[in-house]
Amino acid sequence: MTEIVLPEMPDSICRAGLRYTVDAGQLERLQASGIVLPDTMARAVLKRQVEFAAGRFCAREALQKLGHDSQATLAVGQHRAPLWPTGYLGSISHGDGLAIAVAASTRDWRGLGIDIERILTDEAAQPLHEHLMKAPELAMGEAAGLALGDWLSLVFSAKESLFKALYPFVGRYFDFLDAEVCELQQQQSRLTLRLATSLSPSCVKGSLYSIRYSYFPGNIATLCLL
Repeated sequence: MTEIVLPEMPDSICRAGLRYTVDAGQLERLQASGIVLPDTMARAVLKRQVEFAAGRFCAREALQKLGHDSQATLAVGQHRAPLWPTGYLGSISHGDGLAIAVAASTRDWRGLGIDIERILTDEAAQPLHEHLMKAPELAMGEAAGLALGDWLSLVFSAKESLFKALYPFVGRYFDFLDAEVCELQQQQSRLTLRLATSLSPSCVKGSLYSIRYSYFPGNIATLCLL
């Protein structure tokens, strides 16, 4: 089984990952471990229920590695954002049978965002790129010799991680085109995103954010640290 390879991160950040299957047995096992589905998930399709439970399972595991021993399932806040315990912050991502979570102390970090995505084929990426990136960003990927599917998947995931890290400061959704790739460092597996518009008093136009990334068979993972 292919290992989940996450971007390099400091020791102050704890992580947890899980491969899951979308079936009733998987959901039962996660619930037997103490994961509780909120009332809002009662009528959700099985896939959504399993993804939610798998993500919350990973979040609990990551928090326990930090010394937070509560068995409680993270509640759901505004815009479906997880509500982390006082003194902690973190991020969750799930999909395509993979769930991951990272957590840290608020003494060490102001924001965390992690995302994992299945890499798109070039054909699937073709009609999407104009909604996710501007012409200079597209040209940057071409100049780096990256296939369109690989590049689009990386940029999409990077902007998802940025959204998760900035959400506590912005408190609302923002568009993929509100941030743009301004630098790609392939040797270091990092890229830099620049805000193209001001999102809040602390997240203003021109602000720069470093994104770490890692490819592993069929997938891309990205991490934003603040």
